[in-house]
Amino acid sequence: QNLDREIRIWAALKHQYVLPLHGTVEQFGPFRALVSPWMPNGTLDSYLKHVHETLSMINRLRLLEQITEGLRYLHDHNVIHGDLTNSNVLVAADGSPRLADFGISNIMVQSNPAFSYHTGAVRWVAPELLDPPEEQPIQCATISTDIYALGGIMLQVLYGKKPYWWLKSAMHVTSAKLKRTEPVDSSIEIQRNHLKFMRRCWSTESELRPSVEEVINHLQEALLNEASFV
Repeated sequence: QNLDREIRIWAALKHQYVLPLHGTVEQFGPFRALVSPWMPNGTLDSYLKHVHETLSMINRLRLLEQITEGLRYLHDHNVIHGDLTNSNVLVAADGSPRLADFGISNIMVQSNPAFSYHTGAVRWVAPELLDPPEEQPIQCATISTDIYALGGIMLQVLYGKKPYWWLKSAMHVTSAKLKRTEPVDSSIEIQRNHLKFMRRCWSTESELRPSVEEVINHLQEALLNEASFV
């Protein structure tokens, strides 16, 4: 019953940067399959590898702005993504993003905003979800944990590096997060304004992370600055 409800909520979401759900089918195995449009450019991760040498900084910033617009739409409709990674953003034929793999067990009920946390990929997960306080042993994904993950998306889109790219195993990444090690190191050069903003997204104090509106404002300002040099 809950699954049916969540599928209905996803199907009702209509935004150009959110992957639409057309329906379900039951003829392909023991479980229902969700039907969505095919995204020929695959995941954000594979797309960025393919266009690494050719994608301009302006187009990288536009891509980030579009991803953030999709996330703002979800939050405005009481949906926490909960698993925002480079594999859960798909890329359409025209190079625009579609947020995907959200919603199931991550729907916020307005009368009771307690919902399941989807584990997701550890590189992108906010530290409070890995190390909850004793008084709150079960932590749920929130708007601020989505913003933490968005900081990692920003790092990869702008600079081609995943959070904690120098660490290969989930265990080592988890250990680094619990030690409050930053998701970046000094081996790459990052524009000061972007680094400062990403650090806000990665703040260990969730209330200090920017709002989705602040993320959009930062990206729009960066786009204006970048365009002035073209």
